Amino acid sequence: MATQDKTAAEMRLQAGIDAYNDGKLEAAADAFIEAEKLFRQMGDLKRAGDSRSMLADVQRENNLVEQAITSYQRAMQLYREAGRPLNEANTALAIGHLERQQAHLDRAQDAYHNAQQLYMAQDNVQGLGNVALALGHIELQRGNTVRAADYYQQAIAYFERAHETINEADARRGLADMQRLARQFDEAEANYQLALKVYQANRDLFGIVDTLLGLGRVYLDQRRLDESTNLFSEAVKEARPLEYDLGEADGNLGLAELAQLRGRVDQALISAQTALQKYTDKRNALGTANANRLLGEINMRRGQLSYANSTMERALRTYQSIAYSIGQEETIVELGEIQRRLGLLSTAVQTYNEAQTLAKRLQNELVESRALLGIGEVYRQQGRTVQAGLYYREAQAHMEHLGEAEGVPEAQVRLARLAVFAGRLDEADSYLATADIARSPVGAQVASLKLLVQGQLLLTQGNFAQAEARFSDAHNQAEGQQEPLLAAEALLGLGSTRLSRGDLDAASTTFMEASRQFQLLESTDGEGEAVLGIAQTLIGRELWEEAISRSEEALTRFNQSDDLIGQADTMLALGLAHEGNGELEEASTDFDQALLLYQQQQQPLGEADTRYERAGVFLVQGNLDAASDELARAITLVEQVMRTLSTPQQWSMFLHQYTELYAQAAITLVRQKQDAQARTLLQSFVQIVGSPEIGQRIKAYEDTILTSSDELSEDEKRANKDLVKRLEQLRKGLK
Repeated sequence: MATQDKTAAEMRLQAGIDAYNDGKLEAAADAFIEAEKLFRQMGDLKRAGDSRSMLADVQRENNLVEQAITSYQRAMQLYREAGRPLNEANTALAIGHLERQQAHLDRAQDAYHNAQQLYMAQDNVQGLGNVALALGHIELQRGNTVRAADYYQQAIAYFERAHETINEADARRGLADMQRLARQFDEAEANYQLALKVYQANRDLFGIVDTLLGLGRVYLDQRRLDESTNLFSEAVKEARPLEYDLGEADGNLGLAELAQLRGRVDQALISAQTALQKYTDKRNALGTANANRLLGEINMRRGQLSYANSTMERALRTYQSIAYSIGQEETIVELGEIQRRLGLLSTAVQTYNEAQTLAKRLQNELVESRALLGIGEVYRQQGRTVQAGLYYREAQAHMEHLGEAEGVPEAQVRLARLAVFAGRLDEADSYLATADIARSPVGAQVASLKLLVQGQLLLTQGNFAQAEARFSDAHNQAEGQQEPLLAAEALLGLGSTRLSRGDLDAASTTFMEASRQFQLLESTDGEGEAVLGIAQTLIGRELWEEAISRSEEALTRFNQSDDLIGQADTMLALGLAHEGNGELEEASTDFDQALLLYQQQQQPLGEADTRYERAGVFLVQGNLDAASDELARAITLVEQVMRTLSTPQQWSMFLHQYTELYAQAAITLVRQKQDAQARTLLQSFVQIVGSPEIGQRIKAYEDTILTSSDELSEDEKRANKDLVKRLEQLRKGLK
């Protein structure tokens, strides 16, 4: 009878194995349940444990994870009662894998430690290697890359002792992954190559694909783009005949990143979408999150910010669900960038800070530096120039420590833009000269930004011809790199240059095109700047009501995005439009607000322009003392900036933009009967710029002074004639 029972139990076990191999999982499960029952009744607890363990395998394949864990736990109990510690350890290891799959990392770790103790008691080095490898994966998932590397090294040592070359290669690949994340590229490449040799010698085709992908990532991080392309392409080619969909998806994702770096955004989109579909089909959460994160970056670059934001948030939720910290920090910093571009500056700062905190904990300097740059950008837009500079410099220090060939010059270019804004033009020029742009696709993106900032510097210096050339180059290069935001910003620069030259038609056309581009890019503050440019052209045409309407429209945009730089510029424009419309009280209020904002932002040229316009209001009101004081303060600020330039030619070109300011200041001093001070002021100006144009400005004012009108009293006629005479003497004394 016992023999018959044993035969029946073994037949049911074999039937289960056959059904499992044929993919008939329900039939297999039924057979294993019956086999376990029969073996248990016979007292063969080891075979009962085998049956229950195979049932767990079926349940795992059916994605019935909780049921599988319960079955493995039952199998462990049976093995323990049967005195089979190695089987018990193997089952504990399987439980750990399932708990890790569900992101129950603490429970997984407990299961692995349980297996470790059992293997250690039996001195089973292969089992100990498997546990060390699994614990490495857990620490990687937590973002503890140093501890993960330690575990992978332990696994290598165990597998060497066990002469398990394939498993040793797997552990080496894990160690290489950690070395790549730590930017130890030479060491990572060496370990990948060692693993590849083992896989090739043993014809482990899946291992070959995975190692090619790892090497491709090393070369991608090193910006060895051609070598990386070859490896990702080879991995995809090798994965297809194996029907290794995840390997093929990983290769496509790598190719998508490469295409984006090269500015081939449409190609990147197709490759990333292909990868996402395969990950989704395979229900691979990590791959799905990685693909969504890249798709978020691609769509951000294309200017589809709302879609990019939802895609990035989806990626973040997936990373959080599987407790994958490295993916979380990279996604959070990109979310901050999307929020900044959407004009959600306060939210963006919070997001960047969250990314920075997580990156610090995970010792990821690259992500931390990107968060620092992002915070610096927000503070720049908010006019918090000192804080912005601190964050840019801290980011630069991190990049220098990492040896980032693109990151260091990007920080320097952003510092240069900040210096232009703050009126430190020599400092801006120095940063731009130092920013050594790497000859790579990523370097080309930084080069577009550098051209843009060079244009802003030249425009501030008054070199309109060269400024226009730089902005045009920046626009063309950004379009070639498929960087639409930079291209739109270059259009703003072109519009501002044409406005400064007085070419109102060309400026208006350029600003309207920039406005259309920013609308497509969902850039609130960018659209505000374009609308402000249109308002400034309307001021130039003396279309006051339209200018007021457009300025208010721009102000709404800047208020929405908390862009204080834009708010200051808009209040100045609103003041000009109200003044032109004869609304002096409103103009005075606008100028007061603009002045306060420029002072808070430590923007000297904005403050100088505002003081000049305030002086105009005081002159209309007949308050010469207040007007003269404002003009003197404006000149002090202008000369403060001028002294940051290094050559007489630069001084002359820069100061030429402020001819009207000096002329008005001199005229006001003469009206105050301070002719000597007026002469001293103009002599200083003429020595740098020359006399013809300022002489013409004073002559034009002379011609507006009435000396013979019937509406004037005799005293007024005498006073006006005296004023004309003294202005003429001042003008003729110019050399």
